Amino acid sequence: HGADKSGLSDPFVKISIDGFPKIDLKTKTIKANLNPVWNDEFTITGSFDVKLGEVRFSVFDWDMIGKNDSLGCVFVPFEELQAGPLSKWFPIVKCDAPSIQFKGELYLQFAWGLGVNLPAVDSHLNAEFNI
Repeated sequence: HGADKSGLSDPFVKISIDGFPKIDLKTKTIKANLNPVWNDEFTITGSFDVKLGEVRFSVFDWDMIGKNDSLGCVFVPFEELQAGPLSKWFPIVKCDAPSIQFKGELYLQFAWGLGVNLPAVDSHLNAEFNI
């Protein structure tokens, strides 16, 4: 069930990463679609605390007039990314109440590398996100 009167949505995803406040990543908008495939790839490089934080994928329905509608979020803790490359479906949840799952999932692929000679709490993140 889409967010628009037509029963469809114009979805896009915004990506935010704890510790990287200036990063503003966004997929392209796919018009009139309930099963979008973005195939967008993003690469992030920087330092982060592996014990704290997450990558947040906020799914929206683009609206020509007014505010874009939230369709939910996917939260991926940094700790889950430490295991190495990851490709899986993540449930879309309510952004302000993650225990409430919405209909739908987001398939994400992560590949990353860790740098060397950094303090024990920090790791160097060279991450690729494919949505």
